[in-house]
Amino acid sequence: MRGSTEKHRNTPEAAGESPLECARSRIRDYIRGSRVPEDPRHAENTLHWLLRLDPSADPALQLAALAHDIDRASPEKVRRERFDDYDAFKAAHAEHGARILATLLEACDVAPEITREACRLVRYHETGGDPRADLLRDADSLSYFDVNLPLYHAREGDEETLRRCIWGIRRLSPHGRSLLERMEQPDERLRRIVARALAVAAGARTDPA
Repeated sequence: MRGSTEKHRNTPEAAGESPLECARSRIRDYIRGSRVPEDPRHAENTLHWLLRLDPSADPALQLAALAHDIDRASPEKVRRERFDDYDAFKAAHAEHGARILATLLEACDVAPEITREACRLVRYHETGGDPRADLLRDADSLSYFDVNLPLYHAREGDEETLRRCIWGIRRLSPHGRSLLERMEQPDERLRRIVARALAVAAGARTDPA
């Protein structure tokens, strides 16, 4: 795991990279240090979903998609067990990720307006709040169901996975939810969990205890 963002402060000129190429490379390098095995794939897959939802997504959105969970690769990452409220944990996670991303983008000489917007989007990727942040939130949520779910379930078990799925579904837009409903899960157990979560999120069933 990378010890600190100080390792990313060299400018990109010596490597012959553009600022955006430098930024993408350093984000990926940082995320590869995560101890959560699905994080690198989730970063790429969130970018994939962003471009599927909006093929014309601009550089700030694309950088935010890659880096939205960069906090999880930090030695000082936000720890869930320190929070009684899951949404408060997610807000702190997003804020810390935005600060890490700002350091990386500034080190790559990314244009200030792109840096500000990419960091703003990371800050609001869990909650949305405007069309661009909502788009990133949908891409992140869909990627969770697309690539994270099996490993999350293996670590956390049925009930915690159900709770996380309900939370994820409730933050999807109607379009995002329709895409999820057409998504195939790799085994019957996960299909049942997602189906139950969809029913709860739609109000057909009460939340599990």
